[in-house]
Amino acid sequence: MYLLVTYSYLILPLAFLLFRSKIKDRIPVTLTLYGLFFFGYLVLYHETPKDVRKYLQTFYTILEYSFFTYIFWFHIRKKAFKNLILISSVLFITFQIFFVTTATFKKLDSIPIGIETILLFVYIFYFFYEFSKYMEDTFIYNHYTFWIAVGIMIYLGGSFFFYILINSLTVSEIEKFGNMTYVAEIIKNLLFAFSIFIYKRHPVNKVKNHSKKIPNLDMI
Repeated sequence: MYLLVTYSYLILPLAFLLFRSKIKDRIPVTLTLYGLFFFGYLVLYHETPKDVRKYLQTFYTILEYSFFTYIFWFHIRKKAFKNLILISSVLFITFQIFFVTTATFKKLDSIPIGIETILLFVYIFYFFYEFSKYMEDTFIYNHYTFWIAVGIMIYLGGSFFFYILINSLTVSEIEKFGNMTYVAEIIKNLLFAFSIFIYKRHPVNKVKNHSKKIPNLDMI
C-alpha cells in the first residue's frame, strides 16, 4: 500500500502533461512540483535511518502545509485575511521547528499535524465563504480550487484522529488503521489531478473576469 501511495503522486505530473498545461499555469505547476517532491520524499524516507526520520517528518509537514497554504493564499482576495495566513504560517513553522527539537515522540509529530489540519480547514472554509460572496453566478465545482479543497479535506479529515493518537497505538493498530489514511491520500492525489483537468476546461482567467463584474463592497 505504501508503494501505491508513493506512485500515486506521479499522477500529478502525468496530468500536467496529459492536459497540456503550460509553465505559466501557476496552480498546475504547483501541483506538479508537489507530486514530484513528495514522490521523491516517500522513496527516500523508506530508506532513511529511524533516528533521522523525525526530522524528515517535520520537513514533510512544513512542506505539505506550505504547498496547501500557498494555493489558498493565492486565491483569497481579502488582504487582511491573507496577512493573517502569513502570520499564522510563520508562527506554525516556528512552533514546528521548536517542537521537533525539544519534544520527544515515538512515531509522529502528531501535535503539529493537528494544528496544520485546523489551520488549513480555516483557510478552506474562508475560501468557500469568499467564493459564495463574490461569485454567486458561478458553480463552485467549475473552479479547480474546489476539487483541491475537497481533496485536502478528505486527506486531512480522514487521517486527523489517526495521526493525533498514533503515538499511543500498537503496531497492529497502526497497520490496521494506517491503510485508511493511505486510501484518503490516494483519493486526494486523484482529486488534485482532476483539478488540473478542471483548470484547463474552465481557465482561471475566465473565473476572475467573471468575478470582476460583481462590485467589491468590502471596504475593510
